[in-house]
Amino acid sequence: MDNRLRYIKAKKGQSDTVFEVLITVILLMFVLGVGAIAMSSLSNTKCSKSIDIAMGDLKLAIEKAANSSLISTDFLFDLPYCFGSDANVYLLNLADPRICSTYCPGASERCYMLEYVNDKDKVSQTRHLCVQMSPMVQLSSINCSSIIGYTQYTEPIPPSLGTTPGLFLKPGKYKISSQNLSMGGDLPTICFYKKGS
Repeated sequence: MDNRLRYIKAKKGQSDTVFEVLITVILLMFVLGVGAIAMSSLSNTKCSKSIDIAMGDLKLAIEKAANSSLISTDFLFDLPYCFGSDANVYLLNLADPRICSTYCPGASERCYMLEYVNDKDKVSQTRHLCVQMSPMVQLSSINCSSIIGYTQYTEPIPPSLGTTPGLFLKPGKYKISSQNLSMGGDLPTICFYKKGS
């Protein structure tokens, strides 16, 4: 009888151990799952901030060039490759009072807007950033002079975006200059140049 009790107690001890190991494995899987989700969220947030910084730098370079006819502005435009797809960035001259007043305080009928589009972005698939320059400024190569080592950059936006005037900005090294041609009655022009185009 004594041996039977020992056998039953030993058997019960073994089943308790299996149950404890099973609970430990379940808890470990839960902790690892929550950790993976947290790491993914942190990575997405970090990448989103990098995109915002790159877009902000581009905005400042354009505004600096638009507000000075004395110097040209050099900048390297490089968006981080984060969400498994290349993003598209457009500089648009919008004639939409609703969008302009939403993103550009004080804008009326027209405004310049940087638009970021990436269908695989897990934080924000479309981002808009107001470029503070007169909507009367033209994006044109007609009045632009040449710069050694650079070619004029006039990549139009895709027809799928409609007839909005603008530029499709691709990663690369750019130079932007403002041609203020007030003598001939022409409107001020922003000239984009890209190295190695």
